[in-house]
Amino acid sequence: MEFSNKSTDNVLLIDGPSLTRILATHSALFFETASKAPSVICCRCLPTQKAMITERIKKISKKTVAAIGDGGNDVGMIQISSIGIGIVGKEGNHAALASDISILEFKYVKNLILWHGRNSYKRAAALSQFVIHRGLIISILQMAFSIIFYNVAIPIYNGMLMLGYATLYTSLPVFSIIFDEDVTLEKTMLYPNLYITLRKSRDLNTKTFFIWLWISIYQGVVIMVLSLVLFEQSFVRIVTITFTSLIISEILNVATTIHRLNKWIVGSQVLTLLIYALSLIFLNNYIDTSKIDKDFLWKVFAIVAVSWTPIHLAKCIIRRISPTEEDRITN
Repeated sequence: MEFSNKSTDNVLLIDGPSLTRILATHSALFFETASKAPSVICCRCLPTQKAMITERIKKISKKTVAAIGDGGNDVGMIQISSIGIGIVGKEGNHAALASDISILEFKYVKNLILWHGRNSYKRAAALSQFVIHRGLIISILQMAFSIIFYNVAIPIYNGMLMLGYATLYTSLPVFSIIFDEDVTLEKTMLYPNLYITLRKSRDLNTKTFFIWLWISIYQGVVIMVLSLVLFEQSFVRIVTITFTSLIISEILNVATTIHRLNKWIVGSQVLTLLIYALSLIFLNNYIDTSKIDKDFLWKVFAIVAVSWTPIHLAKCIIRRISPTEEDRITN
């Protein structure tokens, strides 16, 4: 049986008894034909048949399979699928309790996939790469420090500063990415093709990993080298300037990664700067606060500008020359 690739009106319809007979005699042919159909409807099926069809589709297509059900006879299908969506219905909460995601009505599936699903993927992609970058840049700083000082085996930051970097000073800005939205809910519903663009995996792939790797290397080396050039080669001074520049650069990196500012993102960045400024009172043994003056501040500004501005300009130029599909669709 052949289906037109251009038409979406063709539907393969089969009931439970017919499905039992065809699976017993021509199972491979049925699934080959069903995979070519725009839509397939299997009605009056037993719970075991639903689960079996879901399992076979996962095995043959090698793709993520979502199953949606609202009754106890859908539990097997929901549990064996890649993503189970349960609807709280008149038949009880069995499907909702057995599912990965629970919704109240079937109409919410559109919002679930096009809005929440798309946002979850894009936020997870950005967050995972930023967490990698956060660890890479401080490793590059340590490597540059050791190379410049003749491979000395001394950590540039002690345990307290490393603990603060991983928790107080970078966690809030980095994890505020989960509140980012590149397009509004209305535009997502208006342009469903925005979801289809995710299949190209442009937000998370080998290329994006190496881009963040290059950014980490560039910023780590620039911060360390410029700190030595602009300041005296005192160890405490190097720690103070590099650590301050690192924190500010990471906050600015978040600002250029997100698409839309909101109160959560701005609040996390402002709060992080306040926490860092207040914590300097308790870090006298690690950071030389007595030398923080106007000269110190403008040099920090210069280091941050050189480490961050080229990255931001490059992103703006690339986006202008080669806009993303989201930009082309929504603009």
